[in-house]
Amino acid sequence: MANEIYHSVLIFNLNERLFINALDGLTEVQIKERLSGHNNPISWIAAHTVWARYNTLMFLGQPAKNPFDAHFEGFKAYSDSIEYPLLETIKAEWHKASALLKEAFQAVSATQLAAESPVKSPMGDTTISGTIAFLAQHESYDIGQIAFLKKYYTGEAMKYN
Repeated sequence: MANEIYHSVLIFNLNERLFINALDGLTEVQIKERLSGHNNPISWIAAHTVWARYNTLMFLGQPAKNPFDAHFEGFKAYSDSIEYPLLETIKAEWHKASALLKEAFQAVSATQLAAESPVKSPMGDTTISGTIAFLAQHESYDIGQIAFLKKYYTGEAMKYN
């Protein structure tokens, strides 16, 4: 693994566990509920997080077929007319994307990471490495939203272990 993304990789590795922990104990009914008309349900947030993890592979030079592209291409917002994946499907795709991500982290070179990113993140670092750091932060933000909603619906906090 290239040293340039060492800390981002630590965050992605932690998030691998936290994402599953944040979803633990939730029902299919709960993940479809919305707190208000302008909040996303867990089903949207979780599927979006998996979609983004698959997209991270592209920046690492290891693109993979993203099973949720149709739900989010063009940064599509939540729509109650779209059927979002079941919790079991979301978790299964998370595990697949996570395994692919670990392989990609091992294969990416310092030269690849120093290249200009095709997508400019708000990090202020326009390299692929900067985009990876932003995607780690973005994923953490999404998991925090899921954890907040989990506590609201179940009364249980997300576990770190």
